[in-house]
Amino acid sequence: NMYNDIPLPIDEEKYEELRKDGVDPALAQHIAHLFVRDPLVIFDGAVEEVDNETQTEHFESIQSTNWQTMRWKPPPPRNSPNDPHIGWRTEFRSMEMQLTDFENAAFTVFTVLLTRAILTFDLNLYIPISRVDANMQRAHGRNAAAKGKFFFRRHMAPLELGDDGYGVKYASMFSRAAKGDGSEDAESDNESVDDADDQSISDNRRFFPNAVGSIEENSFEEMTMAEIMTGKGDYFPGLITLVRVYLDYINTDAGTMNRISMYLDFIEKRSTGELVTPATWVRNYVRNHPDYKGDSVVSQSIAFDLLNTCKEIGEGTVHIPELLGDIKIDRITSDGAYETKLESKRARNKRTEELLRRYVKRSEFKTTA
Repeated sequence: NMYNDIPLPIDEEKYEELRKDGVDPALAQHIAHLFVRDPLVIFDGAVEEVDNETQTEHFESIQSTNWQTMRWKPPPPRNSPNDPHIGWRTEFRSMEMQLTDFENAAFTVFTVLLTRAILTFDLNLYIPISRVDANMQRAHGRNAAAKGKFFFRRHMAPLELGDDGYGVKYASMFSRAAKGDGSEDAESDNESVDDADDQSISDNRRFFPNAVGSIEENSFEEMTMAEIMTGKGDYFPGLITLVRVYLDYINTDAGTMNRISMYLDFIEKRSTGELVTPATWVRNYVRNHPDYKGDSVVSQSIAFDLLNTCKEIGEGTVHIPELLGDIKIDRITSDGAYETKLESKRARNKRTEELLRRYVKRSEFKTTA
């Protein structure tokens, strides 16, 4: 596999067992890699007591303690046919905790919407894993969000005739949209480039997801974070643009769109450097503290003041324009806090009926009924 381009230790015995039972090579290699070490966590009463025929605790004790930036998660077993089927999932795990609820909400909502856009528009974001590792190393650099460059896929759309992957001049669907050209590509060999199955997956995307037989380096290049988020040239629209297109595609209501637009505008300003990252703000805070001696030593007084200021930013009592722009955080107080423990036990029918009767007797319900 051209994307798994770095040495990967695997349990050869487990790999052969998985392949013998019909698991494809990529997934078999992934699982076999998990079993190169013993589990980090073992719970009392969940060793010999676990039935491997019906439970997955032993597998999850290894699976859940591999802390990668992405994690593939198989569905948990159902205790009965009527239990909900959670399905197969891919978990994004690379986001760092921000200082405010607004920032956390912005990046969380953006990530979820991006996953929906990837699925809906059948996008391909594959790059070799060695470039992913290089991106992580570059991300550790000072002011990397504003000044650094990262490897990213150039053409995310389903491959069509003439894609760089085939070594022929390429004009992507994004390029045609940017130029206002609504025409379709000519058919080749009497087959349309837009042929798709009943799940709307194009033939080119299904049969040539890796641009087989070509120079794969053509599929990705170095981009700044601003280019990754807002676009580059007429061939790469940017992730924020894709999210906006998706929101338009699903006919998002005006109220929701206004809120999400605040999140997207904020993320765009972070990517362009108009707003600094928490890392840059923390670095500047320490360097400008009166007790800092320029010797890379963070004293107790500096640490105390820094954490106290972080607390005040999160609570909305201090506003830092270079960090949040014109976003004002609503002040967080303990007034009106719900101090009753949230009950999760299922209510009995009799108790539910009593609550419903009390509810329908409320004056506001009678007025609007």
